[in-house]
Order: sequence, then structure tokens, then C-alpha cells
Amino acid sequence: MNDLRSRVAYLQGLAEGLDLDVGSAEGRVLSGILEVLDEFAAELGELAEFHGQLADYVDEMDDDLSAVEAEVYNDQEVIFVPEAALVEDEDGVSMIRCPECGETVGASAGQMASDELEVTCPVCGCRMEADEDD
Repeated sequence: MNDLRSRVAYLQGLAEGLDLDVGSAEGRVLSGILEVLDEFAAELGELAEFHGQLADYVDEMDDDLSAVEAEVYNDQEVIFVPEAALVEDEDGVSMIRCPECGETVGASAGQMASDELEVTCPVCGCRMEADEDD
């Protein structure tokens, strides 16, 4: 960003060296353009600084979220399964196929009635939850 500010300062120096008549129409236009360029360069510098601070903050939030996920999920990966993968059996048992190993896992109707379905595969141990989009 300093490069942009230095380039605008260079142009302002050139304009001063030309001894432009700011009373003329051309001089007012060039002077106005250089002022606007200087303001743009200053504003972009502030935005770049704010962007850097925001990126640092998001990185900190990501680290905090990772720590919370590790605590909540006990460092186990959770796989979200679409509702289409759930099949209701006639005995009131819902079947879900593990996307990792392909094992079919059953959940009772009482487990399915809750808003959040979470099943652990008995073969590979991955945790599965119903996809929130469905």
C-alpha cells in the first residue's frame, strides 16, 4: 500500500513542478484528481490494515473453535449423513448406512424422534449426524 501512496505523492510532486495554474479549468481538474487519488490511497491503506486485523481475529476464532470441537467431539470426526440415507424399517427401527465403511446401523424410533440424530458406527467408530440441510 505504501507503493500506491508513494506513486500518488510522486504525481503530486510532478504537478507542483509543472507550476500548474489551479485557476484554469485544466489545473483544477488535475488538482482535484490528485486529491482524490491521495484520499483513495489513504483509504485503501486503512482497509488493508483493518483486513489484516480481521484476518488475525478470524484465525484466533478458528483456533478457539477447533479446541471446542476437540472437546465436544472427543477428537472424533463427525460425518453428516443426508436424510435420504435414512430408511424407516417396518419394525420402527431406522437404518442408516455409514458413509465411511458402508456398515448398516439401526436406530430405534425413540432415537429418531429427537431433533438431532447421532449414531456411532460399530465397525469403524465414526460418529454420524443427520445433515441439517435436509
